[in-house]
Amino acid sequence: MTDVGHLGVYEVSEASLEAIASGAPAPADLAQLKSVEKSMQRLLWRSVFERLSGIPHDSLGALDPPANAWQLLTEAHERSPEAVEAVMEDPFLRAWAIALLRRFDEPDGERDGGDGAFDASRSPIWVDVAQFHAAAAAAAIRAGLPAAIKVATSAGRVWLPTLGVAMCLDTDAWSVAQVRSLDSGAVVEGVERTVLVRNAREGADPNWQPLLQASRGLRLDCVTPHRDFGYQLRSVAETQEEAAEWRSRLTAAEDLLAARLPGDRAVVAAMVSTIVPLSPPVLDPLSVASASSPDAFGAVGMSLPPDTAHTAASLIHEARHQQLNALLLLTPLVEERDTLGRDDDAVHYAPWRSDPRPALGLCHGVTAFAGVAGFWRVQRGEAVDEREALRAHFEFAVLRQQVHEGATGLLASGRLTDPGEIFARALLRTIESWLSEPVPETPARLARGVCEARRSTWRLRHLTLDTADARSLAEGWRSRSATSTVARAVPRPRPELVRPDARGALSRLYVSRPEEFAEKRLRARGEVAVQMDVISGDRSGAEHWYRERISEHPDDSEFWVGWAAAWAQDERPPAAHLLMERPEVAKNVYDYLVADGEIVDPLALSEWLASGVLSHEGGISLSSGAIGA
Repeated sequence: MTDVGHLGVYEVSEASLEAIASGAPAPADLAQLKSVEKSMQRLLWRSVFERLSGIPHDSLGALDPPANAWQLLTEAHERSPEAVEAVMEDPFLRAWAIALLRRFDEPDGERDGGDGAFDASRSPIWVDVAQFHAAAAAAAIRAGLPAAIKVATSAGRVWLPTLGVAMCLDTDAWSVAQVRSLDSGAVVEGVERTVLVRNAREGADPNWQPLLQASRGLRLDCVTPHRDFGYQLRSVAETQEEAAEWRSRLTAAEDLLAARLPGDRAVVAAMVSTIVPLSPPVLDPLSVASASSPDAFGAVGMSLPPDTAHTAASLIHEARHQQLNALLLLTPLVEERDTLGRDDDAVHYAPWRSDPRPALGLCHGVTAFAGVAGFWRVQRGEAVDEREALRAHFEFAVLRQQVHEGATGLLASGRLTDPGEIFARALLRTIESWLSEPVPETPARLARGVCEARRSTWRLRHLTLDTADARSLAEGWRSRSATSTVARAVPRPRPELVRPDARGALSRLYVSRPEEFAEKRLRARGEVAVQMDVISGDRSGAEHWYRERISEHPDDSEFWVGWAAAWAQDERPPAAHLLMERPEVAKNVYDYLVADGEIVDPLALSEWLASGVLSHEGGISLSSGAIGA
């Protein structure tokens, strides 16, 4: 292996952009996306080796020179190119390579680490470098090539990419071990012990933690370093205890997709190779925590889903993220700066999140959740019973509305490149084709409630008014005179105000497990109890409860939105309409007045603000001037 392979020149056609966006990539499209990711991996390896070649050997301690590891990779490639390719494509070896290159670009004092100059808890640079040697050792083992090479240990562990982790090799923070690839298998020889590397099915050494085969196409990884997705990871013991469930659900999900959505099955097969178990969500046990990273192509973090359908939906979701990451290597879809040179700040509304997002994050979300919406759309007709069908209808109705809003906002963001415009319009066409499809009344009502409440709460937290507009409206309120002010919303991201959304989880529970919902409702108190009443269709006491809270705490504007959401959509008074559609208007005018020492009833103010007529577009008009977003 004298080179890292041929690096092609790629182009992406308009037809391919549209096919990928619409969820129907051709086999050639998927092959190109995989190829571009492979080329990126080769470029990374070339860059790593070039940087390692410049390191003085005396700075690597007892390690072999990097050239020896490269030679071992070359010999392994001559024996089995597939073995080397498999190791090079390990998602977390790629994450290691990116992290190492970033570390090389740091100032010397920060890069060296481990000597107190920057971070005494950080590993010395030679320990990070030695993962290159461990990768060569893994390739030799997979190729069946007899060899020996020294590697670094970290906390007594050695990671052999695609194979597993040898443990308890020594008791030092960092040390050196030797990996031997033998005709009969392989061993890792440490200061304290020698660990035998075997396939898990053959009965592994207790100090060898292998990757587990989870299904025909997926492995389960609870041991590899660099698998940080920003979530709490499941432990080895927890994963082993749940391994049978993981295998059952992943296999069943692959079969379900192959039977009902073969196009999505092909995307998952092309984009996902490794599942990293995550801890489950605390507030919504019927949802799945999942994540992926462009630095670890092929890997997906996921909590154990509650059933086959959620497993399939989560695989589609993360496969779509990985597919978009690969596409972004071919062409930019989003500009980093707008036409005025402003950075792409996180100001955009992503209906599935409570915090504002940058345009690229919005693009990722729309792409991924459109795939999930498409899954639940099909699943509605394949459900085994009425309860499962209602759940599928609910998920489809929520996501259909959310991705429609998200795609519309993405196209209006002013951040898209020409290819991005093509991509987003193809996405929107697919979503718009779903809008007229009927959904039964109960899941439709619940979905509307979830989407409306999330939107209005987001606006309340993250938008404000132009100061002059707030002043003009406040003066109109004082004189009770009509005003033609157009209230212009201005982004004001306040992530510190974000808190968990209970309504979505409770609505999901209502359609999925009504008996459990009923039991929980009997025990519920306060606002949760009121929300459960509204979800159940019992709104009789909700409006009164919120009105009392507003009287006691008029400054808590989230009670205002709760009051508005307590009304049935076709029964809302104008004040409730305004608070659902433009709560930031009432909030900012109220704050302006209170700051001047006035005592104001928020609901009376909202009624005055909404005293105009509803526009045909659904926005609120103030006399001759509309309140626009």
